[in-house]
Amino acid sequence: MRLRRQVPVYSPITGAALRRVVREAPRSAGDAETRLRARLAREYDADTVRLFGSGTQALQVALRVALQRVGESPVALPAFTCFDVGAAAVAVQARIVLYDIDPATLAPDLDSLTRCLESGARVVVVTPLYGCPVDWDVVDELVARVGALAIEDAAQGYGASWRSRPVGSMGQISVLSFGRGKGWTGGAGGALLLRGNGSKERLDPQCREAARPSEELRTLCLLTAQWMFARPQVYGLPAGMPWLHLGETIYRDASPPRPITRCAATCLEALSAAAAQEAAARRANAAAMLAAVNGGCNLQVVRPLPDAIAGFLRLAVRLPRGLAGFRDATRALSLGIAPSYPSVLGAVPQIRRRLEAGRHHWPGGEELSRSLFTAPTHSLLSVAERNELVRLLLEYRA
Repeated sequence: MRLRRQVPVYSPITGAALRRVVREAPRSAGDAETRLRARLAREYDADTVRLFGSGTQALQVALRVALQRVGESPVALPAFTCFDVGAAAVAVQARIVLYDIDPATLAPDLDSLTRCLESGARVVVVTPLYGCPVDWDVVDELVARVGALAIEDAAQGYGASWRSRPVGSMGQISVLSFGRGKGWTGGAGGALLLRGNGSKERLDPQCREAARPSEELRTLCLLTAQWMFARPQVYGLPAGMPWLHLGETIYRDASPPRPITRCAATCLEALSAAAAQEAAARRANAAAMLAAVNGGCNLQVVRPLPDAIAGFLRLAVRLPRGLAGFRDATRALSLGIAPSYPSVLGAVPQIRRRLEAGRHHWPGGEELSRSLFTAPTHSLLSVAERNELVRLLLEYRA
């Protein structure tokens, strides 16, 4: 087995942060969580911050809060996004409608979103993919016309901004994720950010309990494994174990909301500077790659909208022939080229069963499920590897 393989996406974890988790988390008594809530409230302009065991758990609570505010209605989800978004809606037994995505920008197709609102949806989940901000002002105006509410699911938005406002700071309700590949990680964890009137909704008592010792141990194990194996020198070892399903998109039922662990909160506090530095490195690598392939390749690179600064969690590219267009597909994979989501949400049986009757065709999302791939942008990508990726993209045969 060849051990060296480029990591598709990277969130920094340092040995110093792990030592701090081991030293401080067992006796923090909630201090790290309190400081993290205050930090997120300040940086994301939130009136209330609630911390959970994952971003998916936070999204479940966000959906419940939104439905309490607007009343019973279908929930509009993007047709093409992470399957966990659909799992959160299934977990709260939401009635679901799907709006299409513009393949050129990964933003909502506004005509499709309008049809969902006209059909009665009053809660809309917006998910900026791979750190590409959407035109939030347009979306917000569209939903406001009918008294709907948009949830800003900024799970992939760390390091991105729209008109100088960080992604995650714009909705009445926003969600953050601190999972393995989200740029700023605690091994696990998520946050619900509430703004404006009604930002003090009561939460299920289960969400206010302390995390169990087993949850703390699991988080520590996840952090340790990520620190050990999320580096190109050894990533080929876990990537070669099929049962780990690394890089695969699999639907999993959402677990009930639980509080964030002390280990995750302590780690997030310890890694905040490293995560910001990593986001700057991603932006710099992406800018260099975009400049190098500008107009010179047979594929389409998703570029940020005007007024947007992308976080470039990964560089999104549309490959008309998939991996077959590369002169060396094996090398492309070893350099971190990876497929995006394999289908639209409407093709997932658990989600399809909750779809409202009506239009079940999303051409933009279906096109993306066939052609969207991502390239790494993180700091572990050497200049030589970055240049080789650019050459592969320039030589792509459409």
